[in-house]
Amino acid sequence: MSEHRGEFDLIRRYFADGYPQCENIRLGNGDDASVIALPADMDLAQSIDTQVADVHFPAKAPAHLIAGRALRCAVSDLAAMGAWPQGFHLALTLPNADEEWLADFAHGLRQTAHELGIGLLGGDTTSGPTTVITIAVQGLLPQNERLIRSGAEAGDDIWLTGNLGAATLALDTVINEPARQTEFTQAYYHPQVHIAFGQLLLTVASACLDISDGLLQDATHIAKQSNVTMHIEAAWIPTAVPMSHCNWCRCLTGGDDYQLLFTAPPEYRSRIEAFATTVGLDQCLRIGSVKGGAAKVELCHNGEPLELATSGYQHF
Repeated sequence: MSEHRGEFDLIRRYFADGYPQCENIRLGNGDDASVIALPADMDLAQSIDTQVADVHFPAKAPAHLIAGRALRCAVSDLAAMGAWPQGFHLALTLPNADEEWLADFAHGLRQTAHELGIGLLGGDTTSGPTTVITIAVQGLLPQNERLIRSGAEAGDDIWLTGNLGAATLALDTVINEPARQTEFTQAYYHPQVHIAFGQLLLTVASACLDISDGLLQDATHIAKQSNVTMHIEAAWIPTAVPMSHCNWCRCLTGGDDYQLLFTAPPEYRSRIEAFATTVGLDQCLRIGSVKGGAAKVELCHNGEPLELATSGYQHF
């Protein structure tokens, strides 16, 4: 981590020790850069994610929950590629170096790093007007193998790894009572990261991504990059509330789910179901099919198209 006034002491106290010691790290936290030994038969997958206080999480939320959520959200991108998590860098901007907050943040970060099996390689800390957490993750893939968004083909099934909507329905509680724990806030602060399942999908999936901005908006990424129509049956989508509920539309557009949305040829149905059982997935369901034609998403119910007011979270 780079040098600022008091930074080395902060690093030694909160970020130097207690993280997983992952393989392939030649030089980790404590120098100007980390050094990784890349196996000859592997490719390196990298991703970066930034979360800003009172934009992506409540500034007054418990620090250990913020830390765990930030790392889970970042590592989910590796899962969506089918990669094995190898290490991460942390850039932390803080209004002040509050000792109690930092201790709680570091505790949550270490605990989640062990749960996900990913080591801290280094990073940066600095002061600023608001809390900003940036995490860059990297993972390993078998050479020339990866899950991408552009491989869906007409005739493929569309799959989803679990329920949608709990995290977005938790927002009122998260904003107004950040420390309160409910079934829905559990989904917000502790999104499930499908690392093992993503690796299994390397052998069957034609396209894949994780849902961060809402099912319909993220499905559009696959539709456009694969130049196909993603036909989704509304009644097949597992959601936190039933279709008759006033918040059902929010479940499809609110985001923060981090479930995997993927496509695969129909001949792999039984293998995918077996994979889900192997990794202990509660749900892995077909929610539609891929068609030729315009690059778009079709949401239908009883043969009729459904039009929603919005497709998902907008960053700008």
